[in-house]
Amino acid sequence: MKLSISKMGKSARIIGKRKFCGLSSRKQHQLLSSLANEVLSGWKYNDFLLRYEELHSWINLDRYSPPPWLNEHESIMEYFIFHKFRGGMLEQNEKVSGKTISWEPVYNVNIVLDQIRSPFNVGSILRIIDNFGFNSLTHGTSWLRIDHPQLCKAARGCEKWIPVNYEENLISYLEKSEVPVIGIENDDDSVSIDNWHPPENCFIVLGNESYGISSEIRNLCMEKVKIPMFGFKGSMNVHHALVCAARKIVEYHRKV
Repeated sequence: MKLSISKMGKSARIIGKRKFCGLSSRKQHQLLSSLANEVLSGWKYNDFLLRYEELHSWINLDRYSPPPWLNEHESIMEYFIFHKFRGGMLEQNEKVSGKTISWEPVYNVNIVLDQIRSPFNVGSILRIIDNFGFNSLTHGTSWLRIDHPQLCKAARGCEKWIPVNYEENLISYLEKSEVPVIGIENDDDSVSIDNWHPPENCFIVLGNESYGISSEIRNLCMEKVKIPMFGFKGSMNVHHALVCAARKIVEYHRKV
């Protein structure tokens, strides 16, 4: 009988070493995802960390280590999604091969991803970088696979020539930057995209699909930009938001 997420979470809290080690890696990931879900349902975060370490001490399994800039809620969301993804992941394909195309950007705009986890979204963002002639993509997600089938399908080959950089500590990376950091975020103190004057050289930060840009990185943003919306939804897909910002950047710098 298939267990519900809540029952799986309770099972993950009490399961013994012998039984846990006897599960398939996919099932182990599902239990770890459900264990993280227990925190979302009210279990203490520190208790989760202790149990998470104990379970991993029994096995050799892919694990998630949250970057230091995420708060507890953001971290547990990433634990949950990481193991949920691993629990139903496709077989890994061979590395992307082929001749590398030399990329010559038109605009010195660098896109930064803060814990965006969807391979499809990352692939779509790479294609947008190509469409608008932006510089590169930087991310801080250690388990992001540029050769993931969904990413490659959405990128349509752009993953082969758009420079993609992994930075273990995005906070330090952005702090050391000498160019403006702009967050696309619908905060109360954000400027409307209609009144935004985008700098010619900048970092554009896009946030997580669930909670947006993490609080620590929001604090590093020189400016935050929001996109007016008029329907029932108060948010839009991250790559749609990038298209709006990208079009504004191109139109603005063609006029000045």
